[in-house]
Amino acid sequence: MAIRRNDPPPELLAEMSRQRSEWERKERNFIERYGHARVPVCAKMGDKWLVIVGGGIYKQTQEGPYGFMNVIHDHALLFFGVPFLEAEEAKPFAERHPAIQWMHTYVEHDERLRNEGNANLRARQIGSGAAWFRFAYDLFTIGDNARLQARLKERLLEPRYFQAARHELRVAAQCVVAGFELQFEDEQDNARRHPEFVATDKFSPLRIAVEVKSRHRRGVQGFESGRNIRPGDHVDIRQPVLEAYRKVSNLPFYVFIEANLPPADEAEYRRWINEIDQTMFHLEAEGYANPCSANAIFITNDPSHYLGENQIGNDSDYVWIKHFTAALPRVPHPPDNMVERLLRAFEQRLSPPAELEEFV
Repeated sequence: MAIRRNDPPPELLAEMSRQRSEWERKERNFIERYGHARVPVCAKMGDKWLVIVGGGIYKQTQEGPYGFMNVIHDHALLFFGVPFLEAEEAKPFAERHPAIQWMHTYVEHDERLRNEGNANLRARQIGSGAAWFRFAYDLFTIGDNARLQARLKERLLEPRYFQAARHELRVAAQCVVAGFELQFEDEQDNARRHPEFVATDKFSPLRIAVEVKSRHRRGVQGFESGRNIRPGDHVDIRQPVLEAYRKVSNLPFYVFIEANLPPADEAEYRRWINEIDQTMFHLEAEGYANPCSANAIFITNDPSHYLGENQIGNDSDYVWIKHFTAALPRVPHPPDNMVERLLRAFEQRLSPPAELEEFV
């Protein structure tokens, strides 16, 4: 076949094909490890990284190594903004926003280790650092893949509402990773009890409704109301489950409840799981599951914020999830196994990427 004068040379076409195949391979690997969130878009300009997040471009400003954890840290600081950060800095530590407490604790701990010449990476793994970076990772995922509802941002910035909003952000990121696009409901609409958001499947016409609840405990994450029960004495999720059951949706309905429990040994963890099982058994016996308004309920727990400057990564402080699937849901289960899909997304959120080079 004759080559037209304006056709690219064969070697260029071959190189383009190779690069396309390489990118498709990286995308497949990313989806396998991190789910269906958008692959981070980044490039190196000289010795500095540029990263696109949503509609913004972020440029590395600090010297030295710069990885994905640096990106999500900087992006989270930009989310709060300089005026907010300066105002928090002027407050006594105990009065600062919970997330800012996590950030300051981690940064000061990390700087102290560097000044001491301590290069042990394990020593840098503390509870506040895990809480901060998990929060920052969720902010990045939603900022890069979905519209962060203005009302949700307001609640994230307000310490009184932060815990519930932070859990909503976590679940939203999990749904993005599971392959959904999000539509947040109007929280000002009090005419009906609607779920937090509707998630539309990227791969089918399926739509699901999602509700999130967080168990508040006095003195934890800035929450000062509620009963004076030591965190860990009881899981006490009956009321959050009942509140979720009262929400109205004609779509398959999935409920996520954050237990907000501290680190625990195996015996205490088993006691909690038994209490959760008993609570759900009693609700079923009382008729709430015949039929059940929720297709599935997920109870999760991340104890990192309890640990402060204490080391994390031990058997007692792992992140866990327990689920219940309705035998007789009010709205039939989707053909796709939604529970397995959401559980898989939960696992894919546990370890964020480390290096930016893997995205280039």
